[in-house]
Amino acid sequence: MRSGRQTTARICLLLTVIVCMVFSFTGCSGNAGKSRQIKVLSMGTHGVGSLVNAMGTGLATVLSEGLGIEVRVVASSGPTEWLPMVASEEMDLGVLNAWDAQMGNEGKSVYGRLSNGKGFPILLITSGHKALNGVVVPESSGIRAPQDLKGRRYVGLFTGSPGITAQAEAALANFGLKETDVNLIPVPSIDAGVRNLVEGRAEASIANVGMGIVSELEASRGARFLSFDPSPRAVQKMQAKFPSTLFKVSPGSGKTGVQADTFLMSYDFYLVGRANLPEELVYLIVRTLWEKNEELTRINTQLQDWTPSNFVTNFNTIAYHPGAVRLYREKNVWSSEMQQRQQELEKR
Repeated sequence: MRSGRQTTARICLLLTVIVCMVFSFTGCSGNAGKSRQIKVLSMGTHGVGSLVNAMGTGLATVLSEGLGIEVRVVASSGPTEWLPMVASEEMDLGVLNAWDAQMGNEGKSVYGRLSNGKGFPILLITSGHKALNGVVVPESSGIRAPQDLKGRRYVGLFTGSPGITAQAEAALANFGLKETDVNLIPVPSIDAGVRNLVEGRAEASIANVGMGIVSELEASRGARFLSFDPSPRAVQKMQAKFPSTLFKVSPGSGKTGVQADTFLMSYDFYLVGRANLPEELVYLIVRTLWEKNEELTRINTQLQDWTPSNFVTNFNTIAYHPGAVRLYREKNVWSSEMQQRQQELEKR
């Protein structure tokens, strides 16, 4: 009788081990089981043709192949459209700049109204692309210097992304101009801003270096990026509107619109995830991007900055996801300074 019960117990134990092996990624854990059940991950980006969408598409391609889970890119007008979908768990991942990440997470700026002041539950997975942007104008407009913008039609309000609106305000501040010095044009997204230049409805807009729509502008009307003022006072005015630095860019491949050495705005883009994504899944996301990193550049040269050396930054504006921290500890890139920064942001 006792032998029969022992045999039954051994069989139950064996079945339990088998189930754990089948339904977990790396062990018998609750998070791993939840990860296994996820068949599709949705990733929010800006609209098709934007640099953010191109980056998201590249990341999604590598992750889909490496994880065995479909990562579906959802093009939108920007974070104001897809961040609310994080709260309802309709969106799992997203690509956005550091300013939008912070404001969205803390429920500030326009995100306060969208979240009733609560903010949206996102955590940082990797820092990546260091964007370069500035004010682009059609060559045919005759605008050659910032002061030429006075009285011109300037795309300065991006209804889908308050972060880009802040960039447009920062550009004017650096130029020593006020909003009343230009004729403000509202658009839903950054690619729509440049589209207005192509179609002649505006004469200047914020744009990222490398955007496909800037190449279209070059082909139709010519494209020129205006140079920011690198003087300390002008940079201070810019940073009061949007946290960024200036970087001197020379003409070259993939830099359409940069016609001479030009000072442009530099800032970080993030891959973020909803806070309740399983730790094991996020760990595997970071590991995949770490191990298959060279594939990103082969897909899109604009992803050349999305490298492991840039994944961890102590200038991050939101806390990292525990699954990401676990991988960074294993790779010995998570310092005591990063842990202190993490704790500060978690308290915030």
